[in-house]
Amino acid sequence: MSCRYFVTRILTITLASLLVGCLSTPEPSGVEPNAFETPEYHAQRGLAVVKASALYALGGTGQDVVVALIDSGLDAGLNEFEGRLADPGFDHVENRPGTVDRLGHGTQMAGIIAANKDDQGMHGMAFNARLIPFRFGDDNEPFFFDQEIAQSWQSGFDKGARLFNNSWANAIPATEISEARYKQVMPDSLAVARKLVSDGAVFVFPTGNELKREPLAEPGLPAALPELEKGWIAVVALKNDGSAINGKSNYCGIAAAWCIAVPGGDSGAQAGLLTVGKDGHYMQTAGTSPAAALVTGALAALQSRYPQLSPQQVREHLLATTNRSGIYANSEAYGRGLMDLEEAARRIPGILID
Repeated sequence: MSCRYFVTRILTITLASLLVGCLSTPEPSGVEPNAFETPEYHAQRGLAVVKASALYALGGTGQDVVVALIDSGLDAGLNEFEGRLADPGFDHVENRPGTVDRLGHGTQMAGIIAANKDDQGMHGMAFNARLIPFRFGDDNEPFFFDQEIAQSWQSGFDKGARLFNNSWANAIPATEISEARYKQVMPDSLAVARKLVSDGAVFVFPTGNELKREPLAEPGLPAALPELEKGWIAVVALKNDGSAINGKSNYCGIAAAWCIAVPGGDSGAQAGLLTVGKDGHYMQTAGTSPAAALVTGALAALQSRYPQLSPQQVREHLLATTNRSGIYANSEAYGRGLMDLEEAARRIPGILID
């Protein structure tokens, strides 16, 4: 072996040791991952596929992390969200602080992200994270609510959120979006997104539910505006067992470099991911929307595992630790691969040691 090999190995191992010393992580819980694999855990079938229990055992539960939910609102009075709000948020439909949720979509996404671990029904990916909900509209395409979305992003950031769950997208193929066209469609939101990404925020979007080979406008936006990529994640939805893309999801396509795959439920009345309905009852939801919420929750949980990393560093670590074996090597479909929270929780961020 060459001297260069030994020098490289020494430098790599030394750097790894230094980074371990620099990273201040929560104390491990002192229990094995299987202690977290309760009936409540298994009821939310996506958690086991992405190995969330390994992250929980190392302290990654979302503690002290704030997530902004930009959706149809949230019924914050439900038991599953007791103690989970960082701020009441804002209802742009009724123009008042706090939100209601007429459609139920926002409440369902909130459940996927942060429903309480309380031995009832199911729990969210980051069950100790806190939410700031925003309601921007109950129908029509998102571009009808450009100003409200922009205001929600800025308000969420101002109130401490650095992770933004956006389980929606404009029905325009990302391949048809240019900077000029997006400025026509979402001028206010574009300006705020650029600013907040520059300031360290991370935005999560679903690829869309048309079973096409390209994502919709927002998940693919960094293809037209590369400066957004460092703060962007697109999400494809897999079947519950992770075996293939589900019956709705668009592919990663041109978003492959910032796209990740997670369970999003199968088709059928009892085949989705379990979450909380607007009336407080548990229900199934399927598609790329809950898949995006699962990833946002994972970012929050991983952020609490590595509190000294920035949200954008956590994002890159999540993308760098995916499972890319077998079918997940197809980047057109699965982007960076299947989310693997055991690998993300155990590997030293930024360091690869053979």
